[in-house]
Amino acid sequence: MVDITKLPDNFIGKDDREHLEAFGGHTIARGRATRWHWARTPAGDDCFEMFAGGVDEHRVAHVVRDRAADCFRVFDADNRELVNGELGHIMAALEQFLAARHGELPDAPA
Repeated sequence: MVDITKLPDNFIGKDDREHLEAFGGHTIARGRATRWHWARTPAGDDCFEMFAGGVDEHRVAHVVRDRAADCFRVFDADNRELVNGELGHIMAALEQFLAARHGELPDAPA
């Protein structure tokens, strides 16, 4: 008999976790955030959070996966949904959001 493992509905896989962690490192290197970490939502789902600030640190964005809709969802500090879609799409949109929040001009060189 084979045991069946039931994954949480909003499970974020290893490859996606690695991509999000690399994105978090990139964002910190650009000065747009000071740290990232993995957390759990009140429902127990994985949540990738990004923070900015020193003493007055605050969450600037978080990413969750919605398996029912088959997409990732990004929320700002006020828990407003910024974007949803596949991982590459949401990371590009989050990059633009964080750059604008950081005061970078859209045409500034990288």
